[in-house]
Amino acid sequence: MSEFIKMRKHANTPRARGMNAMPAPLKGLFGWFSCKRGAAAIEFAIITPVMLAALAGIGDYGVTVYEKMELTSAARSGAQIALDDYTNTATIKQTVVEATNAGISTGDVTTTIFCECDDGTSLSSCSNSCGGANVKYYMTITASKVHNLIFLGTPMTLTGSTTVRVR
Repeated sequence: MSEFIKMRKHANTPRARGMNAMPAPLKGLFGWFSCKRGAAAIEFAIITPVMLAALAGIGDYGVTVYEKMELTSAARSGAQIALDDYTNTATIKQTVVEATNAGISTGDVTTTIFCECDDGTSLSSCSNSCGGANVKYYMTITASKVHNLIFLGTPMTLTGSTTVRVR
């Protein structure tokens, strides 16, 4: 076929006449369906929820770790008070509550005293003797809090504790 016939064969199509196949009002409405122009938008729409979920999980993990460190630090503050007077548990608990911003109360703080002999044998009661050896007094201070995970919505108990020799 000659070049003229090929041109003449396609000369009557809207594209050959310099017109688009779709009327202008419809082209504006459906133009975003074009082959490659919307690919980035579709990829963005697919990846955005996945990235947001990952970021929410990372943020939730960070808050959880921070609150656990804060509880442990508060328990250490209580241990400093226990070194001076381990019998005043009310002051120790109040110190732990004041040392944290985690929103705990004195009911969330426990103190436990236990004793051991010099050789490491634990005693059932601190009034027992160690057969001539010294009795070592220890106190464990534990602060706990129920933390609700933002992303999963399940509660989890966080604890921070420390043990100190008091006598």
